Amino acid sequence: MSRPWLISLVLAVCAGCPPKPGPQTQAPNPVAGAGCPAASGVYVASYVTQEPTKGRSGWVVPLQAMKLDSGATVPEYQSLDATAASASGVPAAPAGRLWLMTASSAPCSAKVGNFYAAKIDGPPASLSYGVELEGCAAPTDPQEGGGIVLVSQDSPGACRFETPHPVAARMGETDAQKQWQRPTKETPIPAAVSPLIPVHECKPPGCETLWAIGEVDVNNQPVAWSGAVNWLAIGTPAAQCEWKAERFSGFFVPGPGGTAVKVTEGQDHPLVLSAALVDNTGPKVLLAEGPGQYATYDFAAGAPALGHRVTWMLAPNEAFDAVDHLGPICEPPSAKPAPLPKDAKPLSPYP
Repeated sequence: MSRPWLISLVLAVCAGCPPKPGPQTQAPNPVAGAGCPAASGVYVASYVTQEPTKGRSGWVVPLQAMKLDSGATVPEYQSLDATAASASGVPAAPAGRLWLMTASSAPCSAKVGNFYAAKIDGPPASLSYGVELEGCAAPTDPQEGGGIVLVSQDSPGACRFETPHPVAARMGETDAQKQWQRPTKETPIPAAVSPLIPVHECKPPGCETLWAIGEVDVNNQPVAWSGAVNWLAIGTPAAQCEWKAERFSGFFVPGPGGTAVKVTEGQDHPLVLSAALVDNTGPKVLLAEGPGQYATYDFAAGAPALGHRVTWMLAPNEAFDAVDHLGPICEPPSAKPAPLPKDAKPLSPYP
């Protein structure tokens, strides 16, 4: 089963791992094959596992989510023809030659199959629509149930993933008694990102500033950052789950003069950068995720351009609150969105 909110959280990685410097490897040798397509030709895919009596198991590309009226009776999963999908307002399937990739596999030539509608209990309840993919085998690793689909005339063998690695953190810890303890060590926020952090009056013991920042490097140069900062108001230990925090989060790219620029186009809530797609020419596409949605961007220093945004599941506001929460870990939000469809997992490069 996929993790809550189905999101690749760089801040979760930073919280669980000690900060470390970026990779010091040499620039990779050119790789044969076509490069990465434009951001408009990049889609997230999921592998669906269902019982034989309940429906198809295989790869799907989610395209849209629609609200489902409370008490409505619909199948858990059903295939649709193009006419029915169009009547429901489902966007067109990706057009052109398609290639399915995962973080550990070479491109596989895929073909568009039927449209589908999958019920997601929520709350809020919704119907998720998309298109089935044919021609590619199930993941060899049961834990790897997500990938991406690239629109490319030739096999994009030169396109690869680069995921964020933790570079800065100041995080508390939970002791054996499940009490949150103040940070005892920190790694400073990168100089390029630091000027973007809002100024807050936050001094111990009444307030603690927490942060977790990840970085994507290409050829030993930072090309993007993602993370969060919290200003946590410290109260009584017995009420730590009620402590309030002001938060700032998002993802960033280098801008003019060396200062980072926050990427906000197409976002109702801040998204988390999960990967950069890179080829022999350098970074080409940024992939950012949030609860039930993702967005792709054509990379450009200082001004990435939105390729498209897909909302494949309706998520409650508390799901977004959980994304950039860095304080005490308490009971999860009451709303628990189900995977899309059952046991599907979008691209998640982190364990």
